[in-house]
Formats: sequence, structure tokens, C-alpha cells
Amino acid sequence: MEQNLILAGVGGQGILTIAQVISIAALRRNLHLRQAEVHGMSQRGGAVQSHLRIADHELYSDLIPTGRADLIFAVEPLEALRYVQYLHEDGVIVASTNAFVNIENYPAIEQVLDRIGAFPRHVLIDADGLAKTAGSIRAANIVTLGAGSLFLELDPGDLEEAVAEMFRAKGEKIVATNRRAFRLGRNAAAAYRDGLQRGGTSRAVRSWIDGLSPDELLKPEPPTPPSFDAADLVEARLTGAEATAFERTLLRAYEENRRPLYEHEVYMLVELVGAISPPRYVFVPRDGLLAREALEQFPGDRVVLKLVSQDVIHKTDADGLVFVPRDYETVRRETERLLARHAGARVEGVLVVEFVERTQPGFGNELFVGVRATREFGPVIAAGLGGIDTEYLATKMKPGLAVAKACAMDTTAEEFLELFRRTAAYEILAGQARGHRRIVSDGELLRCFRAFISIARHFCVDRGAEGPDVAELEVNPFAFRQQRMVPLDGRGRLGPAAKRPPARPLDKVRRLLEPRAIAVLGVSSTAQNFGRIILNNIRQCGFPADHLYVVKDKERTIDGVHCVPTVAALPEPVDMLVIAAPATSIPEIVEDVLGSGKVGAAIMIPGGMGETEGTAEIEKKIRLAIGLGREQVGGGPVFLGPNCMGIQSRPGRYDTFFIPAAKLDTRWGAPPRRVALVSQSGAFIVSRLSNLETLDPALSVSLGNQIDLTIADLVEAVGERPDIDVLGVYAEGFTNLDGLDFVRAVRTVTAAGKTVVFYKAGRTPSGRTAAAGHTASVAGDYDVCLAAAANAGALVVETFKEFEQLLEVATALHSKQLGGLRIGALSNAGFETVGMADCTVGAEYQVTMASLSDESRARLAAALQKHKLDALVNARNPLDVTPMAGDAAYENCVRVLLESPEIDAVIASLVPLTPAMLTTPDEIARPGSLVERLPKVLAATPKPVVVSIDSGGLYDAMARALRAAGVPVFRSCDQAMRALGRYLCHRAARAAAQAGAAAGRPRDASTPVGV
Repeated sequence: MEQNLILAGVGGQGILTIAQVISIAALRRNLHLRQAEVHGMSQRGGAVQSHLRIADHELYSDLIPTGRADLIFAVEPLEALRYVQYLHEDGVIVASTNAFVNIENYPAIEQVLDRIGAFPRHVLIDADGLAKTAGSIRAANIVTLGAGSLFLELDPGDLEEAVAEMFRAKGEKIVATNRRAFRLGRNAAAAYRDGLQRGGTSRAVRSWIDGLSPDELLKPEPPTPPSFDAADLVEARLTGAEATAFERTLLRAYEENRRPLYEHEVYMLVELVGAISPPRYVFVPRDGLLAREALEQFPGDRVVLKLVSQDVIHKTDADGLVFVPRDYETVRRETERLLARHAGARVEGVLVVEFVERTQPGFGNELFVGVRATREFGPVIAAGLGGIDTEYLATKMKPGLAVAKACAMDTTAEEFLELFRRTAAYEILAGQARGHRRIVSDGELLRCFRAFISIARHFCVDRGAEGPDVAELEVNPFAFRQQRMVPLDGRGRLGPAAKRPPARPLDKVRRLLEPRAIAVLGVSSTAQNFGRIILNNIRQCGFPADHLYVVKDKERTIDGVHCVPTVAALPEPVDMLVIAAPATSIPEIVEDVLGSGKVGAAIMIPGGMGETEGTAEIEKKIRLAIGLGREQVGGGPVFLGPNCMGIQSRPGRYDTFFIPAAKLDTRWGAPPRRVALVSQSGAFIVSRLSNLETLDPALSVSLGNQIDLTIADLVEAVGERPDIDVLGVYAEGFTNLDGLDFVRAVRTVTAAGKTVVFYKAGRTPSGRTAAAGHTASVAGDYDVCLAAAANAGALVVETFKEFEQLLEVATALHSKQLGGLRIGALSNAGFETVGMADCTVGAEYQVTMASLSDESRARLAAALQKHKLDALVNARNPLDVTPMAGDAAYENCVRVLLESPEIDAVIASLVPLTPAMLTTPDEIARPGSLVERLPKVLAATPKPVVVSIDSGGLYDAMARALRAAGVPVFRSCDQAMRALGRYLCHRAARAAAQAGAAAGRPRDASTPVGV
């Protein structure tokens, strides 16, 4: 028996410990042993290696000839490749995947691991991660030893006992840690070997092992690999090796108590994960010197000198950038001058960078890509033209055309590329704009986007004690060389990411919407306060009296409702408690609620908490109490509000809104429609209900300050209901990461075929500091919100009126079929037919006026002749029936258009002042009026129909009557065309997205068809 071992790593990683353990085990078997000296830079961080030979016969040399090594132990992966020439054809490489980045231009870690993986016999393990699992990262060398023990001709029990002997003097705890490290390494190596044999790639097998629990890896037998058919798919996430290498670079800045990341550190980070191949660069510390030999390795005849300082963000503006000839003396002299100009700043040194010739000079020859952590949406990614071009375009173009932006946690690289293809930036870079040629390939963009999304998902999130979070990371700009991306500048910043609050138990939200029992706290027995108004609203809505209670001491009944002295005294658990007491009493009430165990959900009506002076402490106490309740079995009760109006629930038979009936007709007797409103503002809801007086939503929810329940919670709970087809959402702000949850809830709701109409308030951007990066300036939270919501399938609107109009249209037309985007239009006024034709193309929609077939034209001519209009009207689309047309003629023409196969939807517009029609409040009640006719037409056709009535208040009654019958009505034909066009294009885009998803194409829910 003879085994020749190469031990490799960097100083401080403990290769001598590995050698000592193997030596102890070998000597116990009376084997011969030879170990060479440790060679290399043995100080911490320097490359080191040693030879170890064991045999059952005498050995005469401690050196291993080239091609004779049986096994390479490498505690650092790049060091494994340094000695592969020693390996014989059946030799094995056992390497840790954890890079120790001790050189500039350290290659992408997965490229290093791929090189190792090309050897037929190899094992790759996350030694650092397994060592942490064992109890100490310092045991990474013992993990590597355990992995290599699979290939040593030594008993693993002897090796483990040798480990114990080595560490016994340090105590049993250290011994136990290293025993676990050895076993974890051995089992992980066995699992890796078996996974490769099952057909998995190295990345897929490592990903599977990373997901195993410590218990699974510490069992006597290694875990059985799965099928790797699905696991081999490329995903937007970092491998364990990439994450470890990335984190080590972050830790260096963090341990220096530094939050900004320098340009060369950004280069190193993105190169490690395979995003870019940076230009050649060398960092020269302030008191250091650039080696002449290093400068000679730079290509070209020029280099760029860049100041490296925490105090200088934009180098060009601060005179921190110099272009110089690639001459050693010139570079040295200009470096000294650059440092002298910034003698008062915190300067770390100078970065010497290769000068990159641009593929295409002028406008649009650069790209920026960045990620940042946001409080509401988690990590986001943005991309656009580089330099200041993007900021300029972003101020001049509509959202989404200058910059692509998305939630990184909810977007794949392929989907983000689809978003980017819709920007002006892509058209320029891809050579689609006149005067430009393609300077970057889609494959290169996809590789870059995938890497940045991976970084964002792993590091732009709250990682707790695991390590520092990345607040922002961007490369701006990328230049291009042979359609490859080359970074010319980069910046980053460390900072804590938002922490996700504990999840709310949504089953209690569902019961809140349709409670079995209700209690109201804060009811006055002597006055009509908010509590008493709410109590009587609930009674009048028909909620069962035997499950309705008032929490009030010293009263037996109020308005016929049974009273109990405390929440704990309730005779049964209640699904909903309405708290209408003063704000100062809420903390104590919340504690009573938590202690009672009687309440599933509570609505906190009072306002002012956290908003007015002296109330911040009240809010703090409430949040603390709710947080403690979340630790209860079942998650404790959920709380809606405060500063809210609560809920109107027709299915639940209750109404907590405290608006007097004389000021808002709730139309409680009308059947509920399949629409719901979820709003942060109660005033927004009641204003919409007043304007859309016949909307009759099944549910209206006012959230208020979201101290507990959030917009996403309610969108999920309401949107999943089978009696809801359309959801209108108004949001001002989101709690921590609730924006991301909202986007996901929208995607779920719209994937079920429902419509979400969304208005986001708070669009004014906050002030930008000089240190802010391009990612923050062009992809603020408002922009990201709109882009993410639209991409998830929401119908995003910009005005309150547009919200109302599209909500009305979506509710009325949800069940109608979508055949296409060809519009039929008619009016009794010529200006309207012209106006409607002019409005077929608009912001975020494009429809067409249908061309009538000969058959349809003939049928239309027959209808006109029947009503003696043929001498006045040409049979065409759009159709001007003139003021001479009466109700019957108008209806007949609408039906002909709807029956025409070349028409997909109809706009029926009229100016009601004509004496030929029944349109005044007195006339519409007569038989044969359009108020009687049009609802029947709409009910009978599968096609979408909208109506426009363009006149003043005298004709409000006509509009109201049509709306009450379910007909969407507009007060001008151009608004009707815009609303119908947006709705049809949105539905067409949703249908295309769902078809694409079924076919396996990237999701793309937001592109209007035809735009």
C-alpha cells in the first residue's frame, strides 16, 4: 500500500493539522510516513502546500513526483488547481468550495469549481458551512479531512480518534465539535459522490447538499440523492461557493467599520459570481507603490487612475479621475498628484485600471445595472442606459420606457430581460434604433441579470447574525467590447435590510370577513358616538342578534343588544371585536383581548396613533402587545387599523362605517356585486362609493395605519374568495416587505382570472443625497411599486377618475368574452364619432376601429332603412346615426354592430338632448327608452359594451339608471374609448401571459397588446 497526498491551502487554514491527524492514524497501523516541509507564504493568507506520503514499505523521499499523487486535499479551491499536474490519472481532488480571495482578478468561483469538476474523480464540499454546522468555522480543515477520508486507505474510526487525540487538551466541547466536523465532511463527500453517480451536475448536487439538515448529514449512512432532472435547472440564486466568497469580501469592509464598497471590491464581487469580466486593474494603497512588472501586463497604451475614497462618490465631479499614458514614470507622477489633490479626504489609495476603448462612441453606448434593498419590496433590480443618460431619459419618458425595474425576489432573469426589451435603452443597445448597431448580446445581458438577481436575493435581505447586508450594489457604467460587458465604474454600500414581521394568521382574517359572532367595545349608552353608530349599523344589516354583544360594564343591554362587563366575560368566542374607544385606552384593551382568548380579530377605529404629538408611545405599546400575541398558539388575534373605518361586508351582514345614512346611501338592499375595495384610506372608499353609487361591492375594507394586518393580507384573503371577480386597491405605503407580499398576492389573484385595479399614492420622490446611486434615483419605491404591480398582472391607474372608470368597467364586463381589440362605435353626434376614432391609440392601449364586412354593412343599411335613416346615414364604422335616430333605431344599430363577427366590443355613445330620444328623468321611465333597452342588449351579448352620455346634470338620472342595471356609463365618449381600450388590452395581455406560462415562456403580464 502506498498513498501520496498533496495538502494545499492558504496560511492559517490548518493543512498541518490535517497532516498531523493522518500521521497519527498511519503510525498506529505501523505504516511508514514521510512529510515534506510546508512550502509557500505561510503567513495568514499566503498560498501554502505540503507533501505527505504513507506506505506499508519504506519510503526514501518526502517529495511526490509529477503525475504520482493519489489525492489532493485543498482547503481553498483555486489552490487545488495549482497542483493538478501532480495528480495521476486515477487521482482524486477533494476541495472546499470556499474561496479565499487574496489576489486581484480572482476568477469567478464557479469557473474554478467547474475546472475542478472536469476531473473524473473529485469531491467539492462547503467546508466553511459544514464547519459552522459542527460548531466552529475553524473546523473547516477537519471537514475537508473527513471528506478526503473516503479515499484514504486508513480506517475512518482511527482518523476520528486521531482528531479527538489532537484536540483533547482543549476540552471535550472542542473534541465534540471536531468529531462532528469530520463526520459531516465524510457524509457530505459520500453524498456528493453518489449524487454525481445519479446524474446530477456539480452545482445541482451541491445545492441539494446545502439544503440537507445537520441530522441528515450526521446519520451513520450518507443521505440518498434525489433525481436531479428538475434540480439541474439554472436558477437565479448563488451557489454556496459563490455566497461564501462574496461574503468574505463584504466582511472585510464590515470589519473595517466601513459601509461604502470601493470600485475594485465591486469588480471582485460581481466577477466572483460570474456577472462580468472586469478590465485589468491593480489597487495601489496610499503608501504603496505600483510594481513596474504589474503595469507592463496592462494592454493598450493608456491607463486610468481613479481615486479610492469613502468621501468621493462621483469621481469625475470630484476631479478624482485621470487618463494617462501607460508609462511607469508618468503613472507614478500622476498618482502622486492625484493623492495630493485630495490630501484632506479619507483616501485609501489609487486604482489603476485598463483603458477600455468604446465599441460605439456617443449617446447610448453604456449600460447600468444595479440592485438595492428596499423596505417595502425587498431587493429590487434596475437597468438602463449608463452614465447620466438614464437619469435624463427617466425624467423625460413614461415609466418603464427608460429603465426596467422589478422586485428581484419575484422576477427571473428571463422575465427581467423581457422587461428590459421594452425600454428605449434596449432598442439602442440592441441596434434597433436608427444610427445604432448592436453592441451587446441578449445572452450577455441575461448572464448579467441572473447574477445581479442572485446577489440581490442572497445579500439585499435581512440575514440576521449571518453577516452584513448589502444596501446597494451597482455597476455604472458597463461599456462593451466585442458584445461583452466591461465595467468602468462600480459602487456599493452595506446597510441593514428590513426585517420581516411575523406572519399574521390569515384564517382569522377570513373569519373576520364573515364572522359568526361580533362584539363592539366603546358604545355609549347615552349618546350616538361612533361605537353606538357602528352597533346599530351592524344590527340594521341583519347580523344575528343572538351572536352580537356589547362590551360595557354596568349595562345589561344597549339598543336591545346584550352587554358584558369585559372581553373575558363574552359568552362565546367572537370572530370580530370592534374597538371604538379612545386611543389612550387601546393598549390596555389590546392586552385584555390577548389575555381573554375570546377574540379572533379586532378592528381598531380610533385615529391619531403614531401621527400626532404624544401618541408614538401608545403605538409602541400596541405593537409590543401584538408581537407578544403572535407568539401564542395559533398566532393570537389579528388587528385591523387603527385610524380606519373598518369593513362593510354584505356576505358577513355587517357595516362598521360610521357615515350617516343621509350622507351615503349604502344600498344595503341591493344584491352585492362581485367586486371588493381594499384601501388604506377610509375616505377614499366612501368617496368612491358616493361617486359609484350603484357599484354595490360585496366587501369594502379600510385598513388605516396597518399596525398589524396589511394590504397584502387583505388582498390575499379577499382576492381568494369565490364571490369576488374584481378587486380595487388604494395604497399609500406598505409595511416592511409587504410591498413584495402585495405583488405576490396580486399575481395569485390575477392568475385565477380576476382583475386588480390599483392606485398607488405617494408618487412624489424624496430628496436625493449626493451619495445616492443611480439605482435609487431611477428606481425609487414608487416606480418599483408600479412596475412590479403591473408585471404581476394589476391594472395600474394614475388618477382617481381612471380608478373609478376601470373598476366600473371591470366589474360590469368581467364575464364578457374577449375576442380581440376591434371596436364598433356609434353616436347620434358626428363630433363623437370623430373623437372616438381619434382615441383608438393612447397611453398603454391600442385598439382599432373595425372594418365592416359587406354583409355587416348590408345589415346595418337595412336597419337604417327600417327607421327611415338611410338617406341621412352612411352604413360604416364608426356610425353617426344623427340626432334623428330614436331609441328603437339606436338599439337596432347597436345590435347589428354586436352581431358583426368583425367587431369585438361596442361603444354606444349619445348626446341625449335630441327630442327623438327618451332621456330626461321623466322620459326614461316610459316603455321603450334606452334605459329599458340597453341593459337587455348587454345581458344578451357575450361581447363587451360601454355607454357614453355626454351632457349635464339633467341626464344624471339616465346614467344612474343604466349603471344600476349593470351597464358601465361614461360622461364623454373619449373617456369611454380610453377606459375600454385599456381594459381590453389589459385582458388581452393577461390572456397572452397565461398562455405563455402554460407554454413555459417567461411571465409578462403588463405589456398592453398592440402597444
